[in-house]
Amino acid sequence: MKKLICAALLVASATATFAQDGVVKKARAKMEQAQDLVAQPERKPADEQKLQELISSTLEMIEPTLTSPETKRQLASAWDVKANLKLFLVNGYVSKLQAGEQIEVQPFHDIVLEAVDAMEQCYKVELENGTIAKRQKDSDVVCYSVRNKAFALNCRQYLAFCGQQFYGEEKYAEAEACFVRWMDYSKLYTIVAEETAVENDPNAPQMAFFTCLCAYNAKDFATISNYIALAKQYEEQKSQANQLYIAALIEQGDTAAWLEAGRQVVLEDADNNEGIAQNILAYYFSKNQIDEAKAFTNSILEADPASRLGNYAMGTILMNDRKFEQAIPYFDKAIEADPTFSDAIYNAGVCYCDWGFDINEQLAGKKMTQAQFDAAVAPVKDCYAKAEAYFLKIRELEPDNVRKWASRLRSVYNVLGKKAQEAEMDALLGDE
Repeated sequence: MKKLICAALLVASATATFAQDGVVKKARAKMEQAQDLVAQPERKPADEQKLQELISSTLEMIEPTLTSPETKRQLASAWDVKANLKLFLVNGYVSKLQAGEQIEVQPFHDIVLEAVDAMEQCYKVELENGTIAKRQKDSDVVCYSVRNKAFALNCRQYLAFCGQQFYGEEKYAEAEACFVRWMDYSKLYTIVAEETAVENDPNAPQMAFFTCLCAYNAKDFATISNYIALAKQYEEQKSQANQLYIAALIEQGDTAAWLEAGRQVVLEDADNNEGIAQNILAYYFSKNQIDEAKAFTNSILEADPASRLGNYAMGTILMNDRKFEQAIPYFDKAIEADPTFSDAIYNAGVCYCDWGFDINEQLAGKKMTQAQFDAAVAPVKDCYAKAEAYFLKIRELEPDNVRKWASRLRSVYNVLGKKAQEAEMDALLGDE
């Protein structure tokens, strides 16, 4: 009796397996009918409707077989059928794009993922059942994954497209997800693991930058840390990548990490990361950490003694400490590096004026003959005379910024006794 029961169960199991595999075969036949319609370049409305109905009904038919334990020999085929049906839908969107039509990005994105996920499942089944190995020895062995590889690579590019579209719509989290999947494609889809390894992909640095950009806008700052090293290899946006990383650290309130990362970025390329350096210096000044500011600036100058930024920063530190004579050579070096560096030019002129003012202050209350006074005042006038050239340069660079240079030149001409020029500045300044 027990033998009869076991035999009956075996027959039932075999019948169920046969039934499920039979469903897959029927689904493949319907999928091939749909494929014939897809191949028609100009389908009539009736054909298009028939195609959509075939795709819909075949997907409905195949879906239960994908998770049924009774689907045995045809499981890889079942996943391949689903992948192809989804690809037919993907191709519909792509055709619209090629025709210049607008599409809805979200459904396109979802179908792309469904297609590539089905291809990956098909590959895993073929890998497990030995089909992949057999195909490597015998090219006549039917292996769906051989053809699907090219489709899987196309789907990666479609994801990049979706990421760009989502970003344009300010859907930053969705855009980030697309770019992250693009970056991690070789890990997620082993069917094309070798072909999509980022270390061998020249486009990876650019895509890593887009990933970080979207992550920043989505306020997913942790993701930036995962991809920033590669993003910084994208030379066209290296500075922007650095700024994204620094800004992300600030957003997270990690001051220590921000300072460390900022210092490294600036030392790598100080003159192209002035904004970061200025923020670091501003932080040190706000905390009255002058020694730290000097050490940071010295490290910039050690890396590049001609650095426009390093020389300007050191000049500013010395200027704030009223060490005008020492500050001026640094400003001059910054100007030498960039003759249009108006802030350095202006500060050098201010240093000469303030230096002259300090010398003059030391003369207050001293009893001197006229000759002694003239000799003592000579260095004061010399400082103001040197300042004139700097402020005239500012006038040349920023002619519309009258109040910046005219008030300074008025003081210079007053000390030098140039009444006509002083009157000109008064007229420019009006009632100030």
